Amino acid sequence: MDRSQAATWMKWSLAVLGHVGKDGPVPPEDQPLPTGVVTFLLTDIEGSTEAWQASPDQMADLVTRHYEILDQSIAAHRGARPQEQGEGDSVVAAFVDPRDAVAAAIDAQVALRSLVPELLVRMALHTGDATLRDQDNYIGLTIIRCARIRSCGHGGQILLSSDTADATRGALGSAAGLLDLGVYGLKGLDGRERIWQLADPRLPTEFPPLNAGSSSTGNLPTPISSFVGRRNELTAVGEALSANRLLTLAGDVGIGKTRLAMAAAAATADSMPGGVWWIPLSEAPADDVDAIAAWMLHSCALPRPVADPVDSLIDHFVSMARSLVVVDGVDRASAAAATVINRLLTQCPEMQVLATGVDPMRVPGEAVFSVPPMSMPELDADPALESLGSHDATRLFIERATSSSGGRFGDRDAVHIVELCRDLRGAPLAIELAAARSGSTPISELTASLGALVEGDGPADLARTLASSIEWTYQLLDTQAQVALRRLGVFRGDVEIDAATAVVRGGDLGDRAAATAVRQLLDQRLLTFDGTSRRAGMSVAVRAFARDTLAASTDVDATNARHGAWFAAIAERFSAASGSPEPLPLSLLAPDEGDVLAALQTSMRSDTPLVAYRILVALGATWSSIGRPEIGDQVANWLSTRSPSDGEEMWAAAVARSCHERAHHPESPIHQFAEEALAIAELVGDHESPRLLAAAAETARSVPGDMATRPGPGGD
Repeated sequence: MDRSQAATWMKWSLAVLGHVGKDGPVPPEDQPLPTGVVTFLLTDIEGSTEAWQASPDQMADLVTRHYEILDQSIAAHRGARPQEQGEGDSVVAAFVDPRDAVAAAIDAQVALRSLVPELLVRMALHTGDATLRDQDNYIGLTIIRCARIRSCGHGGQILLSSDTADATRGALGSAAGLLDLGVYGLKGLDGRERIWQLADPRLPTEFPPLNAGSSSTGNLPTPISSFVGRRNELTAVGEALSANRLLTLAGDVGIGKTRLAMAAAAATADSMPGGVWWIPLSEAPADDVDAIAAWMLHSCALPRPVADPVDSLIDHFVSMARSLVVVDGVDRASAAAATVINRLLTQCPEMQVLATGVDPMRVPGEAVFSVPPMSMPELDADPALESLGSHDATRLFIERATSSSGGRFGDRDAVHIVELCRDLRGAPLAIELAAARSGSTPISELTASLGALVEGDGPADLARTLASSIEWTYQLLDTQAQVALRRLGVFRGDVEIDAATAVVRGGDLGDRAAATAVRQLLDQRLLTFDGTSRRAGMSVAVRAFARDTLAASTDVDATNARHGAWFAAIAERFSAASGSPEPLPLSLLAPDEGDVLAALQTSMRSDTPLVAYRILVALGATWSSIGRPEIGDQVANWLSTRSPSDGEEMWAAAVARSCHERAHHPESPIHQFAEEALAIAELVGDHESPRLLAAAAETARSVPGDMATRPGPGGD
C-alpha cells in the first residue's frame, strides 16, 4: 500500500464506520473523558530522542503526521484524549468499549507503517478502573500499568494486558488474533501480568523479547528432595532479606547454605514480580569479572554479547520489576563476583541479591547471616525415637533413610542415630550420605565405622568431618562404583546420564557395569539427578573429592581421553562446516560449555591434540559470539606454536577459523599463518576455510592500523 492508497483507505474506513460527518470526526481532545471501567491506549515513538537530535526539522514533520494519524484513528473509534500529560512524543487515549481501542490501535499502526515508516511506534492497551485527577487528566494504577506494559514493547508492536485480551478475545475480527508472550513482572508494580501481542496480517509478528526480563518465576531450580527443618533459620533469613538488598549466607562447606538459600528464595518468590534467578557460581568456568558476568548471563538464559557482559546484565535487570538474584558459591571467584554484584546493585535499584559462601564478600551494604549446623539432641544413654523428630539433624536422617531405602527404626536405634549425627557435626550433606547407606548397612555398624574414622582424625572442624564422611561413603562402595565416582571427577558441571556412562565406561567397566555403577552412585546420593534439566550432578564437596581421587589414579589419562572425545562430538553438533547434518543453535551449547572448554584445554596440553583440533574446527570462529573472546586469544597463541605436522587438513581449518575470529586483532600472531592455511585448504578441497580467510582479510582491511602487520589472503 503506497501513501495515496493508505490515505484513501483511512477516509473510506472512517466513512464506513459512520464517524465522519460533514465536518469530519469529532476530535478526540474534544470528547469528554470516560470514567468507570475504560480501556487505555498508550503509544510512544521508539528511539525518538536520538532521532530528534540527529534531524530535528525532519522529526518535526514526521511527528506532526504521526499525531494526525493517531487522532484520526482514535476519533474514528469513539476514543477520547486527555490533556497532554508531559508524555513527550506519546499519545494517551481512553475508550469505553475495549473493542474500539483494539480497532483504533490496529488502524493507527497500519497507517503509521505506511505513511510514516521512519517512525517506529509501540502501543499498549489495558482495561481497568479509570480515576480522574480533574476533568482533563487521568491518574491511578490503571494508566500506570498500561504505561509499564508499553515500556516492555518494541516499535511496531501492539501489546495487551490480560484484562483487555479477555474483554476482546471473542470479538476480534477474523483476521486479528492474540499471541501469548508469557507472564512478566512490571517495574514498580506488585504481582505479574500475562502480556499478549495483537496480531494482524498487515503488521509484523516477529519482535525481540520484551523489555521486561524473562517470564515470571525466573529459573529457580526445583529441589529433588524436601527441605527438612531449619524453620528458625528460614524465618531469620526471610526477615534479613526484607531489610537488606544484599544478604550473604556464610558457613562451612556442607553446612547447608545452598538448600537454605533455595528454600528462602522459594519462600519470597511471590513477592518478587521480576522473578527469582539462580546462578551457581561453583560451575563457573573462570574467575575474572567478564567471565563471571558471562556465566551469569548464561545461567539466566540470556545471550552473551561481544561487548561488556556486565553492562548486558545491568541492561537486563534494570528494566525488570523487583527481582531476587541468588548467587550460590561466591567462593569460586569472590573478588570478581563481588565486583559484578556491586555494579548490579548500584545500577539496578529493584534488585536484591542473596549469596552463599564460606566467607562474606565484604561488599558495601552487605548483611551476613552465619548458617549454623543443624540442631541435634544431646547424647542420651536411652533416647526415645519419637523425640528425635524435634531436632533437625536427626529428623533429616530419619526422613531421608526412610524415603531412600524404606528403612524403619525403633527406640533401640535412636542412640546410634544421635551418635552418628553428632559425629557428622550436623552437616546436612554428610547426614544425607549416611542415610543413603542405612538401607544396606545396619545403623549400629554405620555408627561404629564412622566413629572409628572420625576418632582417627582427632579434633576436626566441619569441613574435615565432611571430607571424612565422603571418604567413608566412598570406602563402603563396591570397586566398580568407586571407579565410576573418581572418573566422574573429570566433569566440570552437571551432565547427561549418557555422557556420564560413556566417560565412566572403559577398562574393567563394560556398558552394563558402567550403567550399574552410575545407578549405585545415584542411590547413594553421591550423584543427584535433576528431573527438570534431565542432568546429573555432584555437590561441590563430592566433586572435589572425585577430582582429587582421579588425579591421583592411573585412570586420569584414559578418562580425559573419553571425556574429550565425547565433548568434541558435542561441539561438532554446533558446526555446519564439520559435516553435522543439522547444526544446533549455539545457545544450546551453554549447559555443556564448561566441559567442552575443559576438554579443549586438556587436549591443548597433550602431545596428541586431536580433540583440540576437532573443537577448534567446530567452534573456532565463534568464541566472541558466545561471549568468550579470551578463549579466541588463547587459542590463536597456541595455534601459533603448532605446525601442519599435527594433521594438515585440521591444522589449516583451525587456523582459518582462528584468523576469522581474530580478524579485528591484527596484532594476533595467528595471521602470519593465513597464506599457508589457504594453500593447504585449496589443496585438500576444503571450501569453507578459504571463505573464512577471505572474510577475515576483508575485515582486517577495515581495522585502523598498519596493514603490513596483517599478512594473509587479500592483504596489500
